Amino acid sequence: MPSERECIERLQPKWKVWLEDKGDYVMGPGAFEMLKSINEYGTIAKGAAAIGMSYRYVWGVVKKIEKELGVKLLETSKGGSAGGGSSTITETGLLLLNRYSSILAAFEKASLKI
Repeated sequence: MPSERECIERLQPKWKVWLEDKGDYVMGPGAFEMLKSINEYGTIAKGAAAIGMSYRYVWGVVKKIEKELGVKLLETSKGGSAGGGSSTITETGLLLLNRYSSILAAFEKASLKI
């Protein structure tokens, strides 16, 4: 049986970070992963598939964030009947990804000091 001290020292801090605008939810870890995946794979369809989500759901989340912020996060081009479109993260979208990533890194760094 572990000692009381060992029980306490095993505990690890956990957190969930999300971004709000004027008290309204904008995005959290799920949307962050979606945007990262779209950025990595170059299309909504491939990015969504890579994280096990549907195109429609991911596109809806992106559109909701764009509406909330009033800015475009993606530039898209249609591919035609056989597909082949592309999605590029806008400069604003990259700034959002970087900000969220920096916030996560700050939380991680703070948790290591405990």
